[in-house]
Order: sequence, then structure tokens, then C-alpha cells
Amino acid sequence: MKEEKNKKNPLGLWLGMGLIFFGLFAVINGVISLSDNKGKLIAPNGIITIETVETPEARQKGLSGRTAISDKEGMMFVFDEPSESNCFWMKDMNFSIDMIWLDENKEVINLSREVSPDTYPESFCPTGPAKYGLEIGSGRAGVLEIEPGETLRF
Repeated sequence: MKEEKNKKNPLGLWLGMGLIFFGLFAVINGVISLSDNKGKLIAPNGIITIETVETPEARQKGLSGRTAISDKEGMMFVFDEPSESNCFWMKDMNFSIDMIWLDENKEVINLSREVSPDTYPESFCPTGPAKYGLEIGSGRAGVLEIEPGETLRF
């Protein structure tokens, strides 16, 4: 009788071990995603992955020096205080982008579309106090249907 029980236990043991490993994988994956500074932005016509930058140094660097940004990605700038002086420039940029400013309620204040690296040293600023700035690939604001007055979720 004991031999029959031992034969059935290995299947249960394997299933149990599989569930434990799956659980550990899910926890580790969740911790990594929490610490990688990336989240999701929900626009009227799509979802993109956003990298959030909050420090003055990270905000100053932004997308500078990168060779491209995918259509499914963006960079979200979180400013210390809402202000009309939370501006962007194209220093050391290698590709054109759309710039979007949002207020504290995540409502789009204004956009600058298809801004070229050739515009440096010109600055692009919000038309109202912006708490957030979003940089996405050139033309993506139109595809995602991001317009002034829209509220984005992230």
C-alpha cells in the first residue's frame, strides 16, 4: 500500500514545485517591473510604455544621445512644480519627436509636433502650468489621438 502512495506523490510533488517556481517567477518579474522605472500610458488610441524621469539630471538628459525611440515607447518627465517654464529643447538629439505637456490632472495642455533636432537651441514650452512632459516619436501624437483637452492615464 505504501508503494502505491509513493508512486502518486511524485506527480503532486512536480505540480507543487511547478506552482512554486511559477509564483517565484511572477514575484521576481513584478519586482523588476516596479524597479525599472517604466509604466504604461493610456492614450485615446493606444497604449505605450513610458520611461519616467524625475531627477533634474535625468530630465536634462532626456532622450539626448539615443539613436531612436520605438513607436511603442515614450519618456515621461515629472517636474517638481507645475510651471510654464518646464520647457524642452533638442540638445544632442538624433531624431524628431512630439512633445506633450500635461497639467496636474494629466490633461493635455498643448503639443509641439514633429520637432527636429535642427531646432536646437530653441526651447519649446507649455502654454500653461505643466506638471508632466511627454516625449514620443515624431507623428505618434496624431496616431495616438493625443490632443489638447484629452486626459491621459498613467
